[in-house]
Amino acid sequence: MTSIFSRTGVAGVHRSRLLVALFALTLGGGVLAGCDSSANGDSTAMVNIDLDAVFDGTPVSTDAATVYTIGGRNITLSNARIYLSEITLLKSDGSEVTFLNENPVTVPAKDPSDNDVSHTVADQIVLAKHDAGEGLFALGEAEAGSYTGIRYKVGIDGLNNRVDATQVPASHPLAKQTDTNNHWSWNSGYIFLRMDGTVDTDGDGTTESNWETHIGTGNFLNEIQLNHSFDLNEGDEVDLHVIIDYAQFIADIDFSNAGELLCHTMDNLPVAQKVDAQMANAFMFHGVHTH
Repeated sequence: MTSIFSRTGVAGVHRSRLLVALFALTLGGGVLAGCDSSANGDSTAMVNIDLDAVFDGTPVSTDAATVYTIGGRNITLSNARIYLSEITLLKSDGSEVTFLNENPVTVPAKDPSDNDVSHTVADQIVLAKHDAGEGLFALGEAEAGSYTGIRYKVGIDGLNNRVDATQVPASHPLAKQTDTNNHWSWNSGYIFLRMDGTVDTDGDGTTESNWETHIGTGNFLNEIQLNHSFDLNEGDEVDLHVIIDYAQFIADIDFSNAGELLCHTMDNLPVAQKVDAQMANAFMFHGVHTH
């Protein structure tokens, strides 16, 4: 098994940046179950999440020959990656199932006062590398029963976002990536959403200029809740099918304006705020598929 879960009874919230303390209390009061869920008398199903990447309804491709149109401008994609964390299923009785990693890692980090600390990352974190075709992830076990939806954060919260990425084991999503950078520093943390490509800035049809949209830091941590009723049956393996439309993230960017082409969050807050405003519009719960 790849994870354990925490079952709690705390009601859902819609904006994570306001309720970090509440989430900590939720985990602290939860009941944990490992691979042998029968120890708690619980029947379980195995849950995966299938993050299906599209761009305005068509499959995401980073082939240079694939050209998309947004705001009347042709663009290409070379990178399309996103972090999800604190993935939680919402039960019809008001309780919750939050997925935790069965193999937590303990690594150096900085506390809020910038002191060196040792921190254990227990969360089941997903780094979806859609530019590399990676979108299906095992979350672990969840109690059988009726559910009303799913909630997760886009990005990494708290001390998890202040770890030394170079000390995280290579197999972990928070490890420093060797192909495409996913981490700025312990101070700035991880790149929650990364999109790169080229754009036709002069309107001649040829994509000649680079554009980069890199969103991160605690100010741009978002919590998404998708409501969709479904049942988990004992012994089943299911895929939670979530569609991510990358076009929505950048829908408000003016690609004819050179000042909006490069955004690494803090160096271009107006663009970061545009992406932030569109975050919730990029996700749709498409359904639950049983193997």
